[in-house]
Amino acid sequence: MILLLLFGWLLLTLGGCDSARILCIFPVPSVSHQATFQPIAKALSLRGHDVISVTPSPLKDPTLTNLTEIDTSYTKKILLGYGFEYFMSKEVAIQNKIPKIFEMYYELAEALFQNEEFKKIYTNPDEKFDLIIAQIYISPIMLGLSVKLNAPIIGVSSMGCWIGTHYAMGNPILPSMYSEMFLPYHGELSFYERIKSTLYFLWSRYYVNLVALPKCDQISKKYLGNDIPYIGDIEKNLSALFLNSNPVLYTPRPLVPTVVPLVFIHIEPPKPLPQDIKAEMDSAKNGVVYFSLGSNVKSMNIPQRVRNLLMDVFRELPYKVLWKFEKEELPGKPSNVVIKQWLPQQDVLAHPNVKVFVSQGGLQSTEEAVDRGVPMVIIPFISDQEFNGKKLQEFGVARHIDYLNTTKQELIDSIIDVAKNPKYRENMKKLKDLLNDEPMTGIERAVWWSEYVIRHKGTRHLRSPTVDIAWYKYFLLDVVSAFVGIIILILVVLIKLFKYVKNSLTKKEKIKTK
Repeated sequence: MILLLLFGWLLLTLGGCDSARILCIFPVPSVSHQATFQPIAKALSLRGHDVISVTPSPLKDPTLTNLTEIDTSYTKKILLGYGFEYFMSKEVAIQNKIPKIFEMYYELAEALFQNEEFKKIYTNPDEKFDLIIAQIYISPIMLGLSVKLNAPIIGVSSMGCWIGTHYAMGNPILPSMYSEMFLPYHGELSFYERIKSTLYFLWSRYYVNLVALPKCDQISKKYLGNDIPYIGDIEKNLSALFLNSNPVLYTPRPLVPTVVPLVFIHIEPPKPLPQDIKAEMDSAKNGVVYFSLGSNVKSMNIPQRVRNLLMDVFRELPYKVLWKFEKEELPGKPSNVVIKQWLPQQDVLAHPNVKVFVSQGGLQSTEEAVDRGVPMVIIPFISDQEFNGKKLQEFGVARHIDYLNTTKQELIDSIIDVAKNPKYRENMKKLKDLLNDEPMTGIERAVWWSEYVIRHKGTRHLRSPTVDIAWYKYFLLDVVSAFVGIIILILVVLIKLFKYVKNSLTKKEKIKTK
């Protein structure tokens, strides 16, 4: 309670606005997603704002008297129904995965709009809000609420920004330089990678404009009314976009002023471990290898070949292995492995006996490892994990492993190297200092921008002109066409003049010869 009061006092020192009504909509029932959204709703309520949060992971904290939560946890079955085994497969092209993600989002949106408590809000003409904050993973369906409820809207993502949202915000998109969030490329792109990046850019523009946005618009109008504008136009009117990213971890790129990067937003001070977990970790004489694939990529769902490989590797390690495994039994479990269906990851990583964190490389897990100073071995499966793994290896805080091509010995050597070599831990401390060298924390920045949008009733004055410019003007095709036309005209004139002079001289020659 004292911490909550101190946190509230700290936020009040930032300067703000009068108490406002804020509606938060966080559709995707993923633990890692919700972990970055809950602090925003909580912080705004502590500022004295009246916050209504539509969420599958309600905080249910009676001390947060300004926070009303609409529980949509029933949507978790939708997420489970799509099965992450499909998304984990590296053999499946991203052009097949993106439509699947949109399909999942369509179903989640319909489930939310049909929620009776939520329906009472968006169908009530007397409901007034000063701000809406909505999750925007890749689909903009929920953004139609800004028109229905006549309030400015902020988009929020638990990771970086996918290419469609970059486009809507007006951020420059250069396939030759910036790898897309769902592509595994990092650093300077090779010729082959630039070809694939360009083809992906062209495909994404086709798919978003001709397939995804029309479907999103259809669902949005179904529940919010046919009189709202086209959803693609609404998306371009986002007042701000909160990204749980940082130019240190993500490739630095030009962004419009209303794109707000946030880091460490979900990190909390370490708490005492449950006694059974503490006992296991305290008794590990040689140290602990902590293994978890996060909340989406569950260990019980990874291919059997990979799970068998991991067990063979762990069996030969000189460390105790603490494994977050989502079932009660793990057939063939090595004697040095302890499995738990759930683990308080931030608190586990704070234990001094943890030597290395073997992870999928999700952004939230990465931030937790950085904050606790624990080096990593990263085995990426989905989304931005491949990119994160390569970037962290570059910083010298992790080893990146390709699970399709790795060997038992490579994995053993990688884990022991990271556990024993002090350079990884030293580099992790440097990375933490680098990421923390900010004028304000991520949550303070989120609160400040939320109140900025409320004070000015949006950010129309910061709208990028690239949002409104026609694509052929953006790429200067009209200017290039004009230059080419002038050059062709000059060439035609010169050719005509040359032919005229030549014909004139020929005629004079003929006259002279007569």
